[in-house]
Amino acid sequence: MTDYDQKQIERKWQEKWQRMKIYHFDFESDKPIYSIDVPPRYASGPLHAGHAVHYTHIDFVARYKRMRGYNVFFPLCFDVNGIPIEERVERKLGITRKDIDRHKFIKLCSEFAEKNIKKMIEQYIKLGESMDPTIYYQTDAEYYRRLTQISFIEMYEKGLIYRGEFPVNWCPRCMTAMADAEIQYVERETSLNTIKFYFKNDQPEQILKYHGIGRDEKGFYVEIATTRPEMLPSCQIVAVHPKDERAPWLVDQILKVPFFDKEVKIVEDESVDPNFGTGIVMICTIGDKEDLKWVFKYKLPMEMCIDEEGRMTEICGKYKGLKIEEARKKIIEDLEREGYLIKKEPLKQNVGVCWRCKTPVEFILTKQWFLKTLPFKDLVLKTSNDIKWYPEFMKKRLEEWVNSLEWDWVISRQRYFATPIPIWECQNCGEIILARKEDCYVDPTRDPPPVEKCPKCGGKLKGSEEVFDTWMDSSISPLYNTFWHRDEKLFKKLYPMSLRPQAHDIIRTWAFYTILRCTLLTGEKPFENIMMGGFILSEDGTPMHASLGNVIDPLEIIEEFGTDAFRCYAASCS
Repeated sequence: MTDYDQKQIERKWQEKWQRMKIYHFDFESDKPIYSIDVPPRYASGPLHAGHAVHYTHIDFVARYKRMRGYNVFFPLCFDVNGIPIEERVERKLGITRKDIDRHKFIKLCSEFAEKNIKKMIEQYIKLGESMDPTIYYQTDAEYYRRLTQISFIEMYEKGLIYRGEFPVNWCPRCMTAMADAEIQYVERETSLNTIKFYFKNDQPEQILKYHGIGRDEKGFYVEIATTRPEMLPSCQIVAVHPKDERAPWLVDQILKVPFFDKEVKIVEDESVDPNFGTGIVMICTIGDKEDLKWVFKYKLPMEMCIDEEGRMTEICGKYKGLKIEEARKKIIEDLEREGYLIKKEPLKQNVGVCWRCKTPVEFILTKQWFLKTLPFKDLVLKTSNDIKWYPEFMKKRLEEWVNSLEWDWVISRQRYFATPIPIWECQNCGEIILARKEDCYVDPTRDPPPVEKCPKCGGKLKGSEEVFDTWMDSSISPLYNTFWHRDEKLFKKLYPMSLRPQAHDIIRTWAFYTILRCTLLTGEKPFENIMMGGFILSEDGTPMHASLGNVIDPLEIIEEFGTDAFRCYAASCS
């Protein structure tokens, strides 16, 4: 046995299995079908050990079902859209997408992704994964994007899609709108700044007996604590809890906003936390989601002090054009110099950041495309109950996410490398012209509209430069795999799919959006079963991420110990 070379034997059989085509799905077979909605691996970089374990678990299912006599549908596939690839290209070349021609940038992204795909296919083979290349797909291909566009058109025609001007989550670095599900929360240290807001009118002496109210040579003032002093120019009202002992004195009083020629009214509101800061809050447009709720409740004007690039706007006076952090620092210095700053305290705070670049997310008022989500929360929950969850307790995560939703899904993105939204808009009256389904795939930045001019006013039509959220593509993977809008007979035979295997951290995105979209489009659940995978952790106990530099290359392990040893390890991971 000393002459036994395991790695040589493994290579021999891996190559032979490829030549024998033993993993191919047989469309003519009468065997029962077991179809797997494989997570299309994102093409932003090669597999690390965590991915390798996850896909090996899925491969165990495919091999087991083959041995049990099933005709297994197990596609080789890749996800090739969106911000992560764009960001990698931007960082690699030291540019932003706006520095070069749109289509040249898209070409660079595609070339970057293709190199990673080639590497990952080699990794899958060496890992012994039995995926079928004859049913291959990647989500940036025109044959796939065609279905994303058709699904949009059908949902639009059903009244499920609308365009609206609405405050949306916005990443100033990526310069695009974001869905709630794309926001991560991280703990960061900031400062809580207590500022003087002076009363417009004189006040009685007895008001000084209350905490948070004072007087100096400029007059009587209220103390307000904020972590966002740069948002003073967009302060609209000030609020106090109705049970606060100061409320009878304060409600309906008028305060003057420091540095800005602006007066704001004090209201009472039960949402105010009397134990945070001074118990009195300024409500701005728009610092966070709580501000957004107040904006709608009190019908406040949408004065935005931060623009799409994360710079201060015209209403910010001398701070106009400064980046958010620069403006915050400068305004704190000015408040202190002019005697408005009472104190500045360190504070640990959970901040919403972009899931990819980790830049703090802002709210920006902008026109976007939305998919109606809130009316279908019960539909998603009902469909989820018709699916078998493994483990079952993971279903609770979907339920909690659905019940927490407060806004419809913003599906448009201001990026380049993604599926184009198939619409043209009249430059005169704003009329929307949809692509014809039979014309898809289309790129409105290059392709002509289906009509020469606006049918409403005769105006000139301009193609949309916006693209879809990448989950608009990923969420129809069961439809693509089952030949929706390609072969009706096969679709009836293959849909719904047997299994959706996925990681638990994307329940609120991939699982939720797939259940929502596929059910709305077909009236049926997208898959019979859903199987959750866990994380392989790095030495410090954090999940492996290439961006954190804590990953292990599975091929290095295989080179030393062989594929069977790695798969044996994967079998022990639950």
